[in-house]
Amino acid sequence: MDILCRQAARLSHTLNSLCQVLLMLLGAGMVLVIGLQVFFRYALNDSLFWSEELGRMFLVWLTFIGATVAYRRGAHIGVDVVTSRLGSGTRRAVAVLTLTASLVFFVASAWGGWKLLGLLGFQTMPALGLSKQIPFAVVPFSFVVLTVHGLSLLLDELSGEGP
Repeated sequence: MDILCRQAARLSHTLNSLCQVLLMLLGAGMVLVIGLQVFFRYALNDSLFWSEELGRMFLVWLTFIGATVAYRRGAHIGVDVVTSRLGSGTRRAVAVLTLTASLVFFVASAWGGWKLLGLLGFQTMPALGLSKQIPFAVVPFSFVVLTVHGLSLLLDELSGEGP
């Protein structure tokens, strides 16, 4: 179990590092695209027809990938009014139950996101002319990453190394 925990933690850490780099690149890209849009619109009195669509795609990707990083850090909002009053054994059981339910949701969402990509195969984005699969690919990607993080957290909790 210890080896499995370490391997899951290592994979989770690697994916989290990759997502953090991707967040920096997406954030910089979004700033650049929106900055260009503002410059062209107000300084040159012209419009970049593709900038809004690309900026929106960057925002969606930032949101989903940011959620994976926040989950890994334990930064999502949580209500612990009840669990903070429980004994350590009951609190651990609730944590295992919560992590297991989250994993089921993550796997189902990854599967649903993958099926969604199949439905979007023939649709294109109007301004960019790219397949709509590109902006929606973040759904299965992010839920696979969330699944890896959730599995790592669950294994840590089961081995007694959880928070």
